Amino acid sequence: MLWAEWLSLLLVSVGNTVVCRMNKHLLCIFIGLEMMGLGLLFASHIFLLNQFWAVLLTLCMAVCEASICLALLVLVMRLCGNDKMSSLSINEV
Repeated sequence: MLWAEWLSLLLVSVGNTVVCRMNKHLLCIFIGLEMMGLGLLFASHIFLLNQFWAVLLTLCMAVCEASICLALLVLVMRLCGNDKMSSLSINEV
């Protein structure tokens, strides 16, 4: 069981690293967020074995987060033409 705890911690850590280091494109940020969500889902499955409703709630939150990220990515692609973070500047008029 110890390997599963380390695996969930590794998934969250790698996802956090992807979000912090590879923030040039919006898609990389969303992939990092999904990896952190997968790590949290895995950790909730490990630590909440007898509470199936909590695991399902975590899974529902991850699915909602993924759909919102996809909708935001499509919106940004339609408005700006690319998914680079530099094109999302607030100062541009």
